[in-house]
Amino acid sequence: MSTTRQRLTLIAALYVSQAIPLGFFVVALPAILRAQGLGLERVGLLGALALPWLVKFLWAPLVDRFGSRRRGHYRSWILPLQSLSVLTVLALSGLDPSSGLPWLLIAGALFMLLSATQDVATDGLAVRSLDYAERGPGNGIQVGGYYVGQILGGGLMLVLFERFGWGAALLVMAGLLALPLAPAWRFREPAHRRRDPARAQKVDFGAMRRFFARPGAGVWVLTLVLYRAGDAMALTMVNPLLVDRGLTLAQIGFLMGLVVSLAALAGSIAGGALVASLGRKTSLALFGLLQAASTCGYLLLAAGRVEPLVLYPVVSAAAFAGGMATAALYTNMMDRSDPDTAATDFSLQQSLCAVGPLLGSTLSGVSAARLGYGGHFVLCAAVASAGAALVAWRLTASTAAPRLDAAVLGDLQG
Repeated sequence: MSTTRQRLTLIAALYVSQAIPLGFFVVALPAILRAQGLGLERVGLLGALALPWLVKFLWAPLVDRFGSRRRGHYRSWILPLQSLSVLTVLALSGLDPSSGLPWLLIAGALFMLLSATQDVATDGLAVRSLDYAERGPGNGIQVGGYYVGQILGGGLMLVLFERFGWGAALLVMAGLLALPLAPAWRFREPAHRRRDPARAQKVDFGAMRRFFARPGAGVWVLTLVLYRAGDAMALTMVNPLLVDRGLTLAQIGFLMGLVVSLAALAGSIAGGALVASLGRKTSLALFGLLQAASTCGYLLLAAGRVEPLVLYPVVSAAAFAGGMATAALYTNMMDRSDPDTAATDFSLQQSLCAVGPLLGSTLSGVSAARLGYGGHFVLCAAVASAGAALVAWRLTASTAAPRLDAAVLGDLQG
């Protein structure tokens, strides 16, 4: 059986690799295309590339149902999907981003489909591998891995693009995606046993119906949709704003890819560590309020205050609060996942989490173009405040849906 260190190392490596394409398409590519003269409305359409992450729960039951007993149930999905992601990036490296936008979008959509499916398998592995006490720190590491991927996929890719061009940057990205294959190959996944053997013999789409039938599901679903929507809507337009204010791609890459990601990494680790002492619900409410407050700082950037003494604290504070909020959210999501359908339950919740950010990011270009950057960030702050208010009001005043019994989870993990 694997040790805690081995499990956390593999999970961290896989989440880093998943965040690389997200960082590239959400952080790097909007700035690249804006610098080449693309309009804000078309830049905002890049948010639609996250669609596979929104609907990945539709095929998550297949990941829960099928898998190799000899190679490891979820590991038998992770290895081929990670390899295909590397090949897709190699194909992307041959495209010209300035003249092949339709093909870029098609290849990007395929890439995101592969990474979303790999995420389903990784989530299932994480839910079944981490016990209740490990989930706070484990999700801090998980979210922290995401932000390390943002450094690589967002900041590093911008710097490489400006200095060496599109092809070289994408070749480096393919190499980074190949790195997690080594620990995944060596990892020995625990036996995939189920409490209900009858469910193991079919594709269990009923898991989604059972999830929505649980006590408190309605409030929890609304929380998932709103909790990160305002933050994502604001972040999508930060890079175009900085381009319009005269910052170079290298400067933006250093700030948004390195400084911000390090702040978010610190926030996720701090948030994950605090979940155990503050409690699940309290952490979710408190960190959500901090996230909403930090979103208001973007108004200073809209007003033209982009000097380092203002710019760096504003974006770092927003990233730190976002990392704390995400770690708390993911910990609560794991608690609400049935080990028998771990990939389906967690993926369904992640997809619900993506609804608000996807809509916000996709419409962000229209909002910024019509309202101006200042009006856009006011709207983002209002959306973030609504999500935080819902959590603070309902989850601290009512009893949340009970988590799945820790003793049952421990029995399943052997």
